[in-house]
Amino acid sequence: MTTINPDVSMTLEEAVRDVLSILTGQELNYDPDMDRFRAIVKHLNRALRSMALESEWSFYHTVERIDLTGAAQDMTFTITTDYRFRVISDDAVRIIDVTDPENEYTVAWAYFLPRDALHKYRNRGGLWCSVTRNILTLSRPLSAVAGATDGMVLEIPVQREPIPFEIPADPTEVVDPLVLAQELDFDFPDVVIARAAWLYAQTDPMMQPRVQTLEEQYKDMMYQLIERDTAFTDTPDQNEIIVPVQNDIYGESTWRPWPVANRR
Repeated sequence: MTTINPDVSMTLEEAVRDVLSILTGQELNYDPDMDRFRAIVKHLNRALRSMALESEWSFYHTVERIDLTGAAQDMTFTITTDYRFRVISDDAVRIIDVTDPENEYTVAWAYFLPRDALHKYRNRGGLWCSVTRNILTLSRPLSAVAGATDGMVLEIPVQREPIPFEIPADPTEVVDPLVLAQELDFDFPDVVIARAAWLYAQTDPMMQPRVQTLEEQYKDMMYQLIERDTAFTDTPDQNEIIVPVQNDIYGESTWRPWPVANRR
C-alpha cells in the first residue's frame, strides 16, 4: 500500500527549476552563480509575501504570548511588527494561567470587536478587544488589584510572515549547498511557484504575452486551494459584532465560561 505524505516540501533549487519549466516548457537549470537565478529567487520571495496577503492561510497561523506580570490596570498591549493579528471567524484572545506549566488553564476569553464599537463594552461583565495595526486594546483594564495578573499570559492569535529564501549574494563565491536546500515555506508549493512564474513573466518582454494565461492558471489553483481549506472544514460559530444578551434568557449564560456567538 502506498503511503501519501501530506507535507509536500520543495527546495529552493527545485522551485527555481519548476518556475523555469512553467515559463519555457523545458527542463532547464540556471547556474546559482548567475544573476538570472537570483532574480527568480527574488520573485519566489515576492510570491511568498503576497500569498500571505491573498488569503488568511492557516499555514501561517501561530500565537503570540505576552507576560501579564505587573500588568494590572493595563488595557493596551503591543505585539512585534513581525506578526499581524488573526481575526477570523471565532478567533479570540485568551488569558491563561501559567503558574503551573504542566497544568495551564484559561482564565478569560476576549473576542474581537470593531475598534469603534469597543467603548460600548467598557461596563459589561465580559471581556472584549479590538486591534489597530500591532496594538491590542481591551474593553476594560484587567484588574485594579496589584499583582492580580502575575503568573498569567495573554495568548493572541496571529499570522506570522513567511520565511523568505536566502538569496545567493556573492557571484564570485561558490553557492553553499545548504542555501540551495532551503525549503519553501508553504504546504502547497505549486501555487507559490505558479505565482512566481506569473510575476517573473511580467518583467520579461519575451514572456509578457503569456502573462494573462499564467495569471489565470495561478488564480485557478489558488481558488481551488482556498476551497479546500474553507469549504471542506467544519464552520465554527461566527463571532457576531453585536451586544450579546447577558442574562439567563437561555438558561445557560450563568455557567458558560466563554461567550457563544450564536446567542443574541
